[in-house]
Amino acid sequence: MAMQSRNSSLRSMAKAQYNEQQHMGAAYGPYGQMTQAPQAQAMTIDDVIVRTVALVGATFVAALLTYGMVGSGDASSAGTAGMLMALGGLVSIVVIIFSIFKPVTNPFVAFAYGIGQGLVLGGFSAVMEAQFPGIVVNALVATILVFFGMLALYKFRILKNSPVFTKVIVGAGFGIAGLLLVNVVASLFGVNLGLFAAPGGDPTTLQWIIAIALTLWAAFSFILDFDMIEWSAQNGAPKKYAWAGAFGLTAGLIFLYWNLLRLLSYFQGE
Repeated sequence: MAMQSRNSSLRSMAKAQYNEQQHMGAAYGPYGQMTQAPQAQAMTIDDVIVRTVALVGATFVAALLTYGMVGSGDASSAGTAGMLMALGGLVSIVVIIFSIFKPVTNPFVAFAYGIGQGLVLGGFSAVMEAQFPGIVVNALVATILVFFGMLALYKFRILKNSPVFTKVIVGAGFGIAGLLLVNVVASLFGVNLGLFAAPGGDPTTLQWIIAIALTLWAAFSFILDFDMIEWSAQNGAPKKYAWAGAFGLTAGLIFLYWNLLRLLSYFQGE
């Protein structure tokens, strides 16, 4: 779910910022009648970094809340955590739908998504940690290593974005989104399509392939994010779009963590 919002947000950002720049001077009258040129502060890569750290921090704090509740073993706390997780999941879905149609440039919306996802992640991570001790730390470390590994590959131009690369990642993203949507709808009717193995189960070959493919897609899609953020900063995108870049990176990290946690649980099941 997160990856869908991320790509739509960053793709829409380029179009939206271009339209905004084209129409910025409309309220000032035609050339020769303007008393003062419009001023717009451009975003920088540092702006995106600061906002990303803030969003990831908020997600982490929210995750600690439900993680502690579920891990405490108290039935009342676990029940409260369940309600918070349900609320967080609902808020996340609303933000995802919103981001499909419009880039997330409002910090309150971005934080709502991060906190909502954090509440869900914390409770689920506590359940996984109880079943597989150490898996949460391993998933967190792996997420950080993959992110900075992809950043290094992009920074040194070992991996570059291109029209073909974009088409492949975006096309695969739509396919993944469709697959996840079908799986969710089927599960609501009590149908198990067998796409994902239960934690601790014995994954089939198809389930291994899907888990690895999702994890690889999550990693390589960061290249699109890095390229879009760099392009936006170089071309003077309005500062508010730094939130769209930060939202995209945060959603990407969350999606990567979800898939690494699932993949590591498969190894534990072996």
